[in-house]
Amino acid sequence: MGSEPTLSVDFPDSAALVTQMRPALVKYFKRKCGSNAEAEDLAHDVLVRTLTHSGWKSYEQAKGYIFRAAVNRWVDRKRRATSRGTSISWEDAAPLVQNEEVTPERVLIVQQELHQVTAALQELNERTRDVFMLIRVERMRQAEIAEMLGISVSSVEKHLVKALAHLARRATRSGETP
Repeated sequence: MGSEPTLSVDFPDSAALVTQMRPALVKYFKRKCGSNAEAEDLAHDVLVRTLTHSGWKSYEQAKGYIFRAAVNRWVDRKRRATSRGTSISWEDAAPLVQNEEVTPERVLIVQQELHQVTAALQELNERTRDVFMLIRVERMRQAEIAEMLGISVSSVEKHLVKALAHLARRATRSGETP
């Protein structure tokens, strides 16, 4: 028999926090994996893990922590799936054929570009980087991000503008067009 983790009693009204965060987490995971059952499981896992290790002082801090844990949980899931490999049937493999020849030079160029973008993103503060990634990579709406991070939509917009300006400056410095 496995023991169930106990919820933290240090943070007042954990039930209200779960009630508020669960729908947003399920929606986030459903968009990522497409399966409602899996999205529910992942959201439950994140909430149980974060609430058993809570040390927050405010709801905004709790929301930010929980959402960051959700992003990390998704990355971990993808990493595990990658390390285990993927089975592709012969019919599914056909669209993967590329018309463009992949040369060693092309691979090197793409690696260098990826390194430059990664370095530029690492220069941003964590909140700005998270907002940028959620909008541009995860394709989330600004209102959803504001709700999940416990900030205003205006703040989300400001973080996005800050990230885009920084990336444009970095692209200009490295001789690329933004």
